[in-house]
Amino acid sequence: HCRSKATLTVEHKGSNGPSTIMFLPRPSASALAFLAVAPFLLATSVQAADGDGGGGGMPDGMPDGMDFSNMPGFGDKPCPNFRCTSGYSPVQKTRAKFVSKGCSKMGGGMMMMGAGSGNERYAPCCDNWHACYQTCGASKKSCDEGFKSCSEQMCAGDDDCKKSADINSMMLNMGGCQLYDQGQYGSCECAKSSKVEEKRSAAIRSFYKKFAPDNIDKADALAKKADSVGKMAALFRKLTAKYPDSIRIEMDDEMKMYEKMMKDAKMDKETNDGKEQEEQEEEEAADDSDATTVNMDDEF
Repeated sequence: HCRSKATLTVEHKGSNGPSTIMFLPRPSASALAFLAVAPFLLATSVQAADGDGGGGGMPDGMPDGMDFSNMPGFGDKPCPNFRCTSGYSPVQKTRAKFVSKGCSKMGGGMMMMGAGSGNERYAPCCDNWHACYQTCGASKKSCDEGFKSCSEQMCAGDDDCKKSADINSMMLNMGGCQLYDQGQYGSCECAKSSKVEEKRSAAIRSFYKKFAPDNIDKADALAKKADSVGKMAALFRKLTAKYPDSIRIEMDDEMKMYEKMMKDAKMDKETNDGKEQEEQEEEEAADDSDATTVNMDDEF
């Protein structure tokens, strides 16, 4: 088991600051694969940003034999949806909780941080992405594509924003199925086929009761319309997007550690700069004192 951390810093020309990708303890298999291909993917990203190509697929120069396309969550191979045994169907848990840890935590075993972490223009897209993973029946692909579409709209006309969002997109493509699986197992429960509509209605009613009580009477009718796992997932994605307060924002423990490190580093720099300034002032004062002594000797 690997307990150490590694970081990779990516800086775009004209950006407000570098972005740091931190590989956290015990990364997923696809995160380890990312370590091998990161330099090639980053080179392609930079070329595309500078208008030098980057038309998709693996870049030229990829070492022979590196093919991770069959790894679930990596490349085109989808993560499997939550499933129940025969006679049961997946339904959203009645007291569903949607939690977002922000744009920095969008890769399995990886965390991206930079000068604007926590204040990204497309931060709501990241929150909706986390909520989507925690929506029973939503496919990983639909969640990832939803983030890309959302961030493109939010970043319209802002190149730095687009570059940062592109890094996030790359991270979620490399994240594997770990976060998605965690979200699905935390949000889904299996209900008997005869109880599915009742369970769906209860989940919708519970959501409205907490975040839109005036609409609670709509629950039964909506449950009848959302008569499949996919339709129910689409309904909850719309609800979390319409009522953003339903998504609780939490700072990840690793993010807290990173911010503390950055704060301590800034304080150390300010302390060192202050000491250097004091030493410089003392040297200048000593030079002035020597000059005054010479002038007094001249008077005698």
